[in-house]
Amino acid sequence: MSRTPSRSRRFRAAAPLSLSLVGALLLAGCAAPEPRGAGDVEALEPVSLSLTEDGAPEVTVDGTIEATEISSRVLKDGDGEEVNEGDLALVQTAIVDPESGEVTAENFTQGAEAVFLNETLKEGNDVLYDMLDQNKVGAQISFFMPASQLGQGATDQLMVFQIADSRPARAEGEPVVVTDESLPAVTLDEESGEPTIAAPEGDAPEDLVVQPLIQGDGEEVGEGDYVTIHYKGVKWSDGEEFDSSWSKGAPAGFQLASLISGWSEGLQGQKVGSQVLLVVPPAQGYGESDGHELQEETLVFVVDILHTMPPAQPAPAPQPEGEGDAEEAPASPSASPSASE
Repeated sequence: MSRTPSRSRRFRAAAPLSLSLVGALLLAGCAAPEPRGAGDVEALEPVSLSLTEDGAPEVTVDGTIEATEISSRVLKDGDGEEVNEGDLALVQTAIVDPESGEVTAENFTQGAEAVFLNETLKEGNDVLYDMLDQNKVGAQISFFMPASQLGQGATDQLMVFQIADSRPARAEGEPVVVTDESLPAVTLDEESGEPTIAAPEGDAPEDLVVQPLIQGDGEEVGEGDYVTIHYKGVKWSDGEEFDSSWSKGAPAGFQLASLISGWSEGLQGQKVGSQVLLVVPPAQGYGESDGHELQEETLVFVVDILHTMPPAQPAPAPQPEGEGDAEEAPASPSASPSASE
C-alpha cells in the first residue's frame, strides 16, 4: 500500500451532524461485519483516532485509503459494558475528510446520538446493529464508503465512531411518592417498564401538572435539546390511549422546541433517567389546532426521559494567521470581549 506523510487536523468546533450516524449507515448495504470489521478491513489501517484533553477527536490518515467497498475497522477495543438487545447505545460521531484527516463535524464535545438496539434496527441496518452488538462501551470504529458505492457525483466518505455509553431504555432512579390523589395512578410492567395509566377521575386540572414519578440523576433537559423518550398518552375524558412509543416498539426522539408547549415546559429541567407524569390542558396541547381530534382534550402523559442532547453549535469563522496575537497586534480599547470571556 502506498504511503504519504501523516496528515492530521482538528476541526475548530462541532457542527450539526443531523443524525448522520444512522443516515449514513442506512446507505451501507454490505454484509454484517465481523468483530474486527467488515469489507476491506486492511484498507482502513491508515486511520487512527485520538482525543484531546477536552474530548475533541483528532483523526490521522497516515496514507491513502484504497478500499473499493464499504468497509469498517475497529480502531480500539472497548473495556466497558456490553451493548445488549433492548439497550440504548450512545454513539459519538466524527465526519472526516478521508484525504487530509480533517474533522469537518463532530459531536464528541457536545453529546452523543442515542441508538436503540432491537430487531427492527437489525433488519433495517445490520451494519450499525453489528457494530454496536459486537463491541463494548469505549470501542472506536472507523467506517468508509467509497464514492463508487454512493452514486454519481458523490465523494469518498469517512466517519469514526466511539461507543460512549449504554443504558436501559426505561427510566431508572428513585421512586417518588405522589401525594396528589386527584392524579391518575400509574403502574409499571416489572419486566419492560411500560406504564399503565388508570382512567382519570373527576374534573381535569386547568393548569399544567408536572409530577415526577421516578427521579433520575442524569443530565438536565435544556431548552432546545433533542430528547429521546418512551411515552404513553391517554385522554382525561375517557382514559383512552391515543399515542404510545411503547406500542410502536421503540423510543422516540424529538427536538424539544417542536413539541406542544405542555411538553416543552414540562420536560425542561427534568433529568435523564426520570419518569414524569404530565397533565396537559388544551391551551398547552392542541387547543389552537382547529379541527384536531384532541383540540378540546386534556391529555395525560407518562414520559421516560432516556437521553438528551443539546443543539449543536456552529463552528466559529476561522481567523487569519496572526490574528489574536496580543503581543504583535494588541486589541483596540473599543474592541468588544471575545465569545470565550
